[in-house]
Amino acid sequence: MASRWYPIEEADDSLFASAPLYHARSVEVPFSAEETWAALVGDGVSSWTKGMRQLTWTSPRPFGVGTTREIAMNSGLVLRERFYRWEEGTRKTFTATEGTSPIFRHLVEDYVVEPTEAGSRFSWRWAATLNPPYSYLGGVLDRFFFAPTGRSHIDGLATYMASQRRDPLR
Repeated sequence: MASRWYPIEEADDSLFASAPLYHARSVEVPFSAEETWAALVGDGVSSWTKGMRQLTWTSPRPFGVGTTREIAMNSGLVLRERFYRWEEGTRKTFTATEGTSPIFRHLVEDYVVEPTEAGSRFSWRWAATLNPPYSYLGGVLDRFFFAPTGRSHIDGLATYMASQRRDPLR
């Protein structure tokens, strides 16, 4: 995909408590936890996330700890990610390992799916530290790029899932 890759220092859950850029969001989804999980590990994620052009799983199924993928953003940025947690059906967490821009020093993202009486709850956390000179623009980048992308990633899930339903009466 890209010709030049910049390393991103791998991180873990401790980054959620210390990162200068942090987002957390939850959404109630009127679909079962199994259906919600299937959407999150499917190939359609880029179709409902604003700013994301393509998601490519670079590991074979079944997925688990060590699974890798590439995310291509509309801006031209491509990230390589490695999952350090994979609890099938309920939770997955990755660290970014490389990018086509030297913007990120660290990046982690966590997904949790829980059953509820009305369907399921999808909870998401994202944390990052930026390299200079991007770190000086962190607030602007967060406001106009990172936060809106995160909101669309979470808030667009239920609409996407409804559009994929094969049985409209279900």
